[in-house]
Amino acid sequence: MSRRWLLLWGMFFVLGWTQAQPSGIRIEGTNIVLTISKTLPRSEQQEILEQFGMGKLSLDSLWKFSYLGKWEKEGWKMHQSEKGVLSIYKPIESLSGKITSGYRYIPNEMRNLIAQQTEATFGVNTFRKPSVLSLTNGKTRFFYEGLQDAGSVFLSGTFNEWSTIATPMVRTDSGWVTDLALAPGKHCYKFIIDGHWVHDLSNKQREDDGHHGSNSIYFVYNHTFTLKGFTNAKEVVVTGSFNNWDERTLKMQKSSTGWVLPVFIKEGSFTYKFIVDKKWMTDPANPQLRDDGFGNTNSLLTKGEAHLFTLRGYSSAKQVVVAGEFNNWNPGELKMQKTESGWELPYVLAAGNYQYKLIVDGKWILDPANPLNAEMGGEQNSLIAINPTHTFTLKNVFANAREIKIAGNFNGWTGYSMAKVGAGWSISLYVPPGKCLYKFIVDGQWIIDPGNAQWEENEFGEGNSVLWVRNQQ
Repeated sequence: MSRRWLLLWGMFFVLGWTQAQPSGIRIEGTNIVLTISKTLPRSEQQEILEQFGMGKLSLDSLWKFSYLGKWEKEGWKMHQSEKGVLSIYKPIESLSGKITSGYRYIPNEMRNLIAQQTEATFGVNTFRKPSVLSLTNGKTRFFYEGLQDAGSVFLSGTFNEWSTIATPMVRTDSGWVTDLALAPGKHCYKFIIDGHWVHDLSNKQREDDGHHGSNSIYFVYNHTFTLKGFTNAKEVVVTGSFNNWDERTLKMQKSSTGWVLPVFIKEGSFTYKFIVDKKWMTDPANPQLRDDGFGNTNSLLTKGEAHLFTLRGYSSAKQVVVAGEFNNWNPGELKMQKTESGWELPYVLAAGNYQYKLIVDGKWILDPANPLNAEMGGEQNSLIAINPTHTFTLKNVFANAREIKIAGNFNGWTGYSMAKVGAGWSISLYVPPGKCLYKFIVDGQWIIDPGNAQWEENEFGEGNSVLWVRNQQ
């Protein structure tokens, strides 16, 4: 992946593209984004929507009312900047399993990139016949039924960096088995039977592996939704921001005292409700509630440590709000609390890189205490990295540069501005486990990392620096 490939690919989707009109489709961080500039002729705006499969959307409804129709129910969100740039976006992980059948307008190269970046916000397991079980000792048992005449069976997945020999399975009288200690979360895997890779036929949860095949998926749970009582109800569903408020998917299981549903939910802040026989209600056992900014109240679920957003001064302001990628740029949800020195808001975020702004009495501003920034839809935003996994540095070089950015496959090759540190430059970012390709942008000129001997050539002869990030679980 290189910046030139992205530019060339973008020519097929971007009509009338210029630096001032960043219209088209791309990946930014963990989102896939469609951007339209209001300066384009309406016919070209409509054609971009059609290229992306959203040709039935009304431009007037988009610009005036931010109306996405059925696409909003599918999890698409929208952000309109003050500069007349409209971005329609959706988390990459929500495309998992649907790329080939539902999103054929995405080129194969982009599908592969999406497959590499796929993570899970939440998950539940679905089996035709149980083949993976969580044991009482905390371990997870993988089982492959039959094939007693096979010479060898290995288990390979994200938990052992897809090793072909690290996890041998043991032959039993009914099949093959192995037990592993796995952290809560999403785990992709396959079996290797006498050298042949196969997915788990008993597991309904699969996703595109980027190589014309599928990986099986197992979720180690870390949370149980519980609703006591309502034993006469016919159906209870839990839904929230973690699953785009899907009203059908997460049906709870009836118990002797009410309803339960074990799930995996990654770190972060999520709002949710129960639907009891089609009647929506907050969680009566959870005192944490949050106004969504549109007059509705939802229950709040947080996992992980809170990041403290702060703004010094502005003592005469009536209201200060935080809005960013982490809450779909909602301008009314995350209201900061006034303090003696300014404003603050503790907010739990999952590991990742996030763009955001502060809204002071309706005016959107960059965070004055944060030197890091990035760009979305042609507009500058402040940038924070939660639980960064790597610090990129340029030591004792380019001391006279006006600006240095870093771009790579971890952020969709979108430039993140680095901070000046002495005679060098530095930025700490969350980079997901795996192979990271990146470059620095020094006053507009793209270069490989002069301090990293690891690099690889690409089809355009430019080269990208290479960094391998290990899973920290």
